[in-house]
Amino acid sequence: MACFWYYSQSASLTAAHFYTTISMKDKTALSTKDYETEAVIFTKDQLAKKAKNRPELQDLSFINGRLKRAIECPDFVYRDFEKPNDRRAHYLKEYLVNGVQRYTKVIVAIDQKPRFVVTAYRPDYVKERGKTELIYGKDN
Repeated sequence: MACFWYYSQSASLTAAHFYTTISMKDKTALSTKDYETEAVIFTKDQLAKKAKNRPELQDLSFINGRLKRAIECPDFVYRDFEKPNDRRAHYLKEYLVNGVQRYTKVIVAIDQKPRFVVTAYRPDYVKERGKTELIYGKDN
């Protein structure tokens, strides 16, 4: 499946909201579809729980931008290291810092519908590389 996704660093928050469903009336902070066209949600409760230790999750533009893109159009996806049958690790390449690649990583639980975001953060390495199965994309 070809992945077409638009996001500009200079895009306003209003433009980002156009591509993301955010509802203050229910319990969903983010609702989208993954690269397999399966529904994925990030609940407000889970976001609040994880944002305490993940400063990037306190940034709405990160959630509406890189996190959403990593779900919809990841560069590659591995089976999760800790729960390989129930979760997937979506990676989006970001940039290099002193020759080291940085990523947006989103852990998505796939054992129920809709699928849901467990956590997301910005590591500088791929924990699953060589340890679990690469199931989508190319990790090079």
